Amino acid sequence: MKPHGIERQTLLVALIPVLVLAVLMESYSIYMRFADLDRSLQERAQLMVRQLASTSEYAVFSGNMVLLTQHVNTALAQQDVSKVAVLDADANLLLGGGIQPGASAALAGKVNRQAPVYQDTEIVLLYEPILATQISVDEFGQAPEAGKPLGAAIVEISKKRLNRQKNQILFFSLLVTLLVLMVTLMVALWVARRITRPITEMYQAVRRIGEGALDTNISPRHSIHELNELAYGINRMTQELRHDRSRLEDRIAEVTKGLREKVEEAEQANLEKMSLNEKLELALQELQSIMEANPDILYVFNLKGELIQWNSSFEKFCGLTPDQMRNRPATEFVCAEDRQVLANGVMEVFEKGSVTMEVNFVRHDGVYVPYLCNGVVLRNLNGEVIGFTGTGRDINERKAAAERMRRMAHYDALTDLPNRTLLSDRIQQALATAKRDKSRLALMFLDLDMFKPINDTLGHYIGDLLLKEAAKRIQDCLRESDTAARIGGDEFVVLLPVVEEERAAMAVAEKIRYTLCQPFELAGHSLHVSSSIGVAVYPEHGTEERALLKNADNAMYEAKAAGRNVVKLFPSAMREAANE
Repeated sequence: MKPHGIERQTLLVALIPVLVLAVLMESYSIYMRFADLDRSLQERAQLMVRQLASTSEYAVFSGNMVLLTQHVNTALAQQDVSKVAVLDADANLLLGGGIQPGASAALAGKVNRQAPVYQDTEIVLLYEPILATQISVDEFGQAPEAGKPLGAAIVEISKKRLNRQKNQILFFSLLVTLLVLMVTLMVALWVARRITRPITEMYQAVRRIGEGALDTNISPRHSIHELNELAYGINRMTQELRHDRSRLEDRIAEVTKGLREKVEEAEQANLEKMSLNEKLELALQELQSIMEANPDILYVFNLKGELIQWNSSFEKFCGLTPDQMRNRPATEFVCAEDRQVLANGVMEVFEKGSVTMEVNFVRHDGVYVPYLCNGVVLRNLNGEVIGFTGTGRDINERKAAAERMRRMAHYDALTDLPNRTLLSDRIQQALATAKRDKSRLALMFLDLDMFKPINDTLGHYIGDLLLKEAAKRIQDCLRESDTAARIGGDEFVVLLPVVEEERAAMAVAEKIRYTLCQPFELAGHSLHVSSSIGVAVYPEHGTEERALLKNADNAMYEAKAAGRNVVKLFPSAMREAANE
């Protein structure tokens, strides 16, 4: 019979400690027996490898392979030995037993003098150095070097027999544990039934009382004192329940009368609510009309940040149906990069009452559009916050105009290269970095040779095309971190913010000079120009922007004086001028 209720609990209380104790004791016994077996195997293996190393000393020293073979075969003949290897002083295999070709390196890789023991679930691998302990001189009359091993012995012991012994021990231990469990279960079941029989009788009586038979009386006739006290308490409780039921019936009649009055009041309140809802509906319709007249997007969100009302401008912008718009979280209307910004703004509007922020909304075609959004909290008649409302204005054109103005202020309109203003800013940043890191930077002053005749002969259109192509070629010779700027006419300045030495800057300048002297194929014309380039390096040729630009400019004029299509470094240019 399957135990139930308190009988099961009593059974578990009796059974669990015995079972836990039996399992713990048996587990400890298994652990100790396994540890003894492992220790015995390892001690026997260590004795075996030491014996092999000791007996192989002379054979390894003298190179007597016959004697060494005998020792190896003797070791292999011992129980559980699966592999034997004898290595020379350079860890090369002298002789092996039970080893496949090429497997000696794997054994030597697992054990060595620093880690002499390796084992897993299948094998025990031991390493023992072969030392000259009994040999005083070799055949040439020389004693072996003290402390240097003659070689090493490696023995692999199989754990197959040990594992079988462990499995047998584990099987018999489980059998004993199961037997103890069965005996304990039978005894615990007998004790549980003896304890729970009178409790079951009392439970049945209480159940009848719970079903309404308050006239039920329990006779205290149990041999357990606590159960007699419980029976007395239940009988007394039954008497009180009969008395309480009578009072409860009177109270129910009284409450029913009051409930009828409450229902009438609720019906009246419901009529008033319907009237208010009609007025609210009219107010919402008027609000919606006002919202539709506004070209900006308008929205109303609840306390959870979910959209509950909007105008048609917002719906057209999103390209969603009303069902898709309704209850949509505010963060899902903006791009992923701005969602945290919007979430912080929602928190701020609830904390401060209003907020203004700029975020990128996602249009129905996936395009990000910047909006300037305003939000204010909404309150009900009791002054409680129920959400927030606001407007969003498209500022895409305004931002584009600002970007165009910024571009015009910092970039050359013809070549799209940085102008003097942006170049100066980047030079100042590079100088600050170079001073901090104690590194070098280089400035190049570049002027196109023979540009004016081309511009005068072929016209400004061809001249502009030439300047654009020259700017592109200069850019192609630079790294992303470098800057090429047009400062006027056919003059360019190149900033290398990081150079290791002067030679590196000269190499970049030569690369630019070479690419600019290649023919330009423009509008049916094959044009040939060259460039004169002056180079100045921080800090050798100046520590400030003005000095570096001046020295690079001077070097450029020296390059022109030297015949053009030349690169000149500032100090060398000045020395050559002095020598002349």
